[in-house]
Amino acid sequence: MKIRPMEERDFAIGVELISQFNTESLGEYGNYLELDRLMEIFRKIWHTSFVVEVNEKVVGLFVGHIVQDFCSKRPVYEEVVWYVSLGFRKYGLKLFHHVQDWCKAQGIERMTVCCMHNSKTEKLFRLYDRLGFKSMETRFIKELN
Repeated sequence: MKIRPMEERDFAIGVELISQFNTESLGEYGNYLELDRLMEIFRKIWHTSFVVEVNEKVVGLFVGHIVQDFCSKRPVYEEVVWYVSLGFRKYGLKLFHHVQDWCKAQGIERMTVCCMHNSKTEKLFRLYDRLGFKSMETRFIKELN
């Protein structure tokens, strides 16, 4: 198992992994996966994103970027998607800790993560609580057709 920064060569497998995430977690919210937009995002924030490899195959990713805190202007690392393929989930926390350590080394004092409200919500809330996160906000979504 190896964790490393995302590289441009990882974009195609990144799309595959996020497609898996879309099927597994976003399906009940409608289809939000637009491949052109996904590639655009990768091109902008790949240098602050990470992948986990097993036997030289990328099996997970942690895509995020650095933003300024709205009130203090201090840097905050904001997770966009954290996903590890089924069968390799045991590497998910190692990937998370790697990203957190990288943030600390960059002088970033805060990190935000998100949680889909679906069948895994309670499990993720417990995980984030155990990792020291505090629930700050819940967002709601509505189709305006």
